[in-house]
Amino acid sequence: MLLKYFFAWFGMMILAIFNGGLRDSIYKNYMGELAAYQVSTIILIILITGYLWLLTRFWPIKSARQAWSIGIIWFIMTEIFEFGMGRYILNESWGTLFQTYNVFAGQMWILIPLWVLVSPYIFYRLIHNEPSNKS
Repeated sequence: MLLKYFFAWFGMMILAIFNGGLRDSIYKNYMGELAAYQVSTIILIILITGYLWLLTRFWPIKSARQAWSIGIIWFIMTEIFEFGMGRYILNESWGTLFQTYNVFAGQMWILIPLWVLVSPYIFYRLIHNEPSNKS
């Protein structure tokens, strides 16, 4: 199961790239960079939530431990991607990369790695706390 969710992370990256493309090509020029990144963060959280909802329908998470394992794997992969891409592909400085985590400057990016960390457990709890339809 973990291997399936490992590969499912790449689907989230496709959603993130699509979301970033929409931000940069459609609404960033109208609302400014910071506001566009804030809106984009909320949209990506919604997209990831929908994606995880679909995943859990096909591949139910069977335990809290499995849910946390998925979340930790996704968190690590997200951070490696963000810092690896930013630093070594886009040649961003470490300061620039860490600035995206500065909530005091209005940055909301931290919500994405936190959401991929906790959302599998939240979905596991929601699914396993549903009332039974058995009579």
